[in-house]
Amino acid sequence: MSKAPAKKKSKQTGTDELVLTPGGWRPKSKVHHVQPGQHIDGTGGRLRIIETATGKVVKDLGEIAEAEPAKPKKRRSDAGTSGKKKKPG
Repeated sequence: MSKAPAKKKSKQTGTDELVLTPGGWRPKSKVHHVQPGQHIDGTGGRLRIIETATGKVVKDLGEIAEAEPAKPKKRRSDAGTSGKKKKPG
């Protein structure tokens, strides 16, 4: 008795198909499978998949783009308050 291959989950958007990853839906072009015995390396400003045992570059994924700093999120409890507590009475 053989199992049928699992269907991959995906969504289609305007220009790029999205695939479900542990981190949520991502553009398929930004998702790369790393096999057992491989790891990701980002030295020298480039992102590469490396064969751990030999150090051989399996795939060069390109230059690492600098991320823009995240904007601090407003806490829900702070929304709409002036920061002053009301006195009872």
